Amino acid sequence: MIKTIHSDILKITSLVLGILLLGVVPTYNAEAKMQTLSDTNLPLKIPLTMGYADGNEVYYISTEASVKDVADHLTDITGFRVAYTPSLQNAPKESLADIYAFTNGIKGSGAFGFQPQVADSQPPNPDYSPLWLVHAVTWNDNAIPRELKSEQSVMDAKNNGELTIADTGVVVNCPFVQWKNGHLPIRVDKNLTDQTPYGGGQVLDIDIKNKVVTFVAHRGIAPNGDTVYYIATDASSPDVAQALGVIHVPKTSETLATSASSDLYVFTNGLDGNGPMGFQASIGSTTVGGQYYSPMWRIQTATWANPDDSSFVKSIEELQSFAKDKMISTALAGFIVNCPFVEVQAMMQDSMKDDTMMKDDTMMKDSMMKSSMIDENFRPLMMLKDLKMIGGHQYSPDMQVSNGIGPSDVICKTGFELLMRVSTGDAICVKQSSVENLLLIGFADYF
Repeated sequence: MIKTIHSDILKITSLVLGILLLGVVPTYNAEAKMQTLSDTNLPLKIPLTMGYADGNEVYYISTEASVKDVADHLTDITGFRVAYTPSLQNAPKESLADIYAFTNGIKGSGAFGFQPQVADSQPPNPDYSPLWLVHAVTWNDNAIPRELKSEQSVMDAKNNGELTIADTGVVVNCPFVQWKNGHLPIRVDKNLTDQTPYGGGQVLDIDIKNKVVTFVAHRGIAPNGDTVYYIATDASSPDVAQALGVIHVPKTSETLATSASSDLYVFTNGLDGNGPMGFQASIGSTTVGGQYYSPMWRIQTATWANPDDSSFVKSIEELQSFAKDKMISTALAGFIVNCPFVEVQAMMQDSMKDDTMMKDDTMMKDSMMKSSMIDENFRPLMMLKDLKMIGGHQYSPDMQVSNGIGPSDVICKTGFELLMRVSTGDAICVKQSSVENLLLIGFADYF
């Protein structure tokens, strides 16, 4: 029903996205107004996890989990913020794929310290989805554990009475980055500026050796006007996926009419800027930590009745006010884009300016630091390597290492302890309460 009602909107929006995201800048007169934002596109390194699908190695990122303890655990073992997202629990079965996590058996890099996870499918299989329902796999006492690399081999072992499978009810968002004979599109132009076109690929580099992928983090707006950053991995519309430079995942469309998705408002006209359609930055209806936050963004178009009357919209409240006055109209575009909100370690303080216009190529920069928020434990490192923390965010272990700090010299924030990830030798900062368990299962060790 939804697809029928909004088919025209979807076609029009997909066409416009296809034109704008491929690098064609909207044409206005010399007096065109533009948003004055800096740091609109930033490179962001995210750790990769190796798993198996159909007997092949696959690599994916972990960004959200529906259970807080799981989100915290994945954050600890990856060194990257995995957001607690209870709304994913509402994802319909039709939108999910299956992933199998081993609780015993062969030790390895899996979530429980044993063999890597096994997924039921990989792109471009239509059964693939980044939303995984987690199943816990346990070898029985009379079985001889071995490494399994496909769902079929897991089912065969179950049918032979060698293992048991328990449904955990946990849903995670783990988009694939690389798989057999494929990977997310990589941008040809890797030079990011505040005017970089949105489309053309969302990945700058995939480093399998060091298990890290570099995404383009796009600047957006939280409901209250705060700055947020997000990445894009897949879309339920094939036209939008092609324009963005992500993969087409039809199964996520099943979240469109459910509370497993949330609204992201994309501007179709008005101020030129870094939004997906070439106009001002998009505004999320919720953000990480909110009850209704979801990375499954139900795209809503926001269109000025008269573009000449446009101004910078800084919050959901302002958007609603303009809509009430019929200055802006909104409409459901009819597709889902997977855009997890991410932590950008070196985030600039908000540089949005009320009703500021730009008539040339000069962008106003705001590099103010909140020095009072800097963790005192990090000051020696800052002095040693001239590293800086901006906006109160501490550099991750990976970023410290990339700036010349040795893995064993990485400094963790208060409440976290430095360990070495056994499988890669990387530095990881984990909660002190998790140290004993990670040492016990052989996942991590001291340097």
